[in-house]
Amino acid sequence: MPCPACGSSIERLTADEHECDPERRLDYLLFHLREEVGRLEAGIAAYLDSAPGRFESWYAERQRLRRAEGQEG
Repeated sequence: MPCPACGSSIERLTADEHECDPERRLDYLLFHLREEVGRLEAGIAAYLDSAPGRFESWYAERQRLRRAEGQEG
């Protein structure tokens, strides 16, 4: 049977002894969230392609460069 937390196949007799591998659990959770992650990525891309998003990107880069120049001097 699959572990409900990480998806690993486990034997029913040893289910109480099972410990989820943290990486396996993360992969399992991300697998279930893949559609939501895809929508989020598409939403961010659409925003960054809009006029306000392009301005925010430009402004963030400008601020980053200003901070970098301030650290050099």
